[in-house]
Amino acid sequence: MMMGLLLPACEGEEINPPGARTAIRLTAEIEGVRTRLSASSWEKGDAIGVYMKKAGSPLDAGALASNMQYLYNESNLFHPKDQQNAIYFPYNNQLVDFIGYYPYKGEMTDFQFPLNLTIQGDQGALDLMYADNVVNRDSTNRNVDMSFAHQLSKLWMEINHYRGLELENLSLIITDVPTTGSFDLTTGTLSVDMAKTNVACCVNKDCTVAEAILMPGTNLAGSDMWFIADEGAQVYKVSLAELVPSDILAKSTQYNFRVTLHSDEVEIVDNKITIKPWYTTTPDSIEMIAERTPEDPPAIRGSFENPYTVAEAIINQGYSGVWVKGYIVGGFTGTSVGSFTTDTSTAKNSCIAIADTQYETEIANIMAVELPSGSIRDDLNLADNPGNMHKRVMIKGDLTTYYSAPGIKNPKQHQFLTE
Repeated sequence: MMMGLLLPACEGEEINPPGARTAIRLTAEIEGVRTRLSASSWEKGDAIGVYMKKAGSPLDAGALASNMQYLYNESNLFHPKDQQNAIYFPYNNQLVDFIGYYPYKGEMTDFQFPLNLTIQGDQGALDLMYADNVVNRDSTNRNVDMSFAHQLSKLWMEINHYRGLELENLSLIITDVPTTGSFDLTTGTLSVDMAKTNVACCVNKDCTVAEAILMPGTNLAGSDMWFIADEGAQVYKVSLAELVPSDILAKSTQYNFRVTLHSDEVEIVDNKITIKPWYTTTPDSIEMIAERTPEDPPAIRGSFENPYTVAEAIINQGYSGVWVKGYIVGGFTGTSVGSFTTDTSTAKNSCIAIADTQYETEIANIMAVELPSGSIRDDLNLADNPGNMHKRVMIKGDLTTYYSAPGIKNPKQHQFLTE
């Protein structure tokens, strides 16, 4: 009966009847957009995590609402994923504060958001943003208008070849930068691990634009930028020393480079660089020439050029958008790795099992691979393609728990391999 009393209001909103709880109405803006290669802001389905706490109190286990998942719906509004994630103001008009972050993560320890920037296939999943601007609110104003700020730094690169050649299978690697750390949601502060490694940047489909999200405070003086084209047939390299005038990358800031791949010496054409916050869309950029080099480029484990083995993927869970190679050794009849089967006639079409050896049957040595509906399922599943059994394949996806064991979910690309 209470549901029947919810009457439509202006613009499709609902009026809460007397005595009903007041749900928050959540909107969110980004302080500076332009994070994805598609140059958009929020996209449909983007998920943020939201906390509600007593006004002026610290964020802790006593929060009034903890890590509720809200999804963007293309109408400038975020809605709870389901009723269990809906946030309501307290009945007694108690003042409350809100904290939000992006991208949503289901499980965290002590409000610490973990970061790993090594492989950058999905920039949206790496672009950590934080909002703590909504304070001292109650049910008399249900609008929660959050303002999210970028917490990391970004390099954006426009790439071309000096002879106007179209590049194919371009990958871009930045060496010797910190890639791991954690962000404290209770204080809004970032902690960066001291260890340095290489970063595989995100490159668009036509190989003309690349970008990398990096830790603020990174000093690029000892780093190089490598360009590997045509599966290693062409390799270019340029030093990043002195390209950033302040020596270290600033938080919430985008650095823009215009790069020409050339066979001659490295030449900095213009030593000016304009540092812009992410809200800019018309940045000036530093122009530089990257020289062709006979040196062997650095390798990034999990990249297209250097994919993980199944054994490596099992112990490197948590990475997103990485490549794994292995043999298709079977499928599953149920929803756990214990239902593994080599009988293609009983295998489900929604998943396959891969391993490092062609005839592996030990469950500890296999990984379950999710096959969502679409071309990847059509091409790889054993129920419809029994001839795929024992073929070698390379799959790009997210290393995460699947079928109650280390697995691969959300596959985005695949490629059969020849011996």
